Amino acid sequence: MSERSAKLLHRIDLFADLSEEDLDQVAAAAKVHTFPRDERIFDAGDTADALYVVASGKINIVVTSPDGKDLILAVLGEGQVFGEMGLLDAVPRSAAAITATPAELVSIARSDFDQLLERQPGLSRKLLHIMAERLRRANTKMESLAYMDVAGRLARYFLDLARDHGQSLGNGWIVLRRPTHSDIAHSIGTSRETVSRVINDFESQFGMVNKGRFTYIREEQLR
Repeated sequence: MSERSAKLLHRIDLFADLSEEDLDQVAAAAKVHTFPRDERIFDAGDTADALYVVASGKINIVVTSPDGKDLILAVLGEGQVFGEMGLLDAVPRSAAAITATPAELVSIARSDFDQLLERQPGLSRKLLHIMAERLRRANTKMESLAYMDVAGRLARYFLDLARDHGQSLGNGWIVLRRPTHSDIAHSIGTSRETVSRVINDFESQFGMVNKGRFTYIREEQLR
């Protein structure tokens, strides 16, 4: 695999405590994949046969309702792990993973990861920590959908996005690459047209600035 991907594995928290020997074995077994935007990595119901690490780009974790409506549960970026749940319980995938942008991923097959867990039981604790954090975020999203109006849900969405994926400019502003209005709508349970209208309201009411595909938010809004 590429040297860049090997360094990425070393940087992420899940693998941070591995010995050089174990990390080399993981790197040797890992595979690198490149995907265009809107590519489905896996679907709900698929066999869970690998864990993935985002080397670059963004990944949407998506569930689909019985009437065919998509809801984006999470947007994952560089260094984040996904697909880990199915490796622990051998149950088919519970959600789909779809690229939100062109992306490069590093995958580790179930058999290789099982061997790693046997040698490094501490990884199980780290996986539980990742899953607990995902569950908290999912609970927060469900609370937002149940009790907040569209403006409240959109405000929380942008603040979470700024915390997770924004870049501080050092002048009191944070910049982030804004997902499509359709993706935002699927994340907060509304229509694309409503997202467009409320974003325009935010620009006039809260000083949020949109330029092209980028959104600028004052750092003070995150406190």
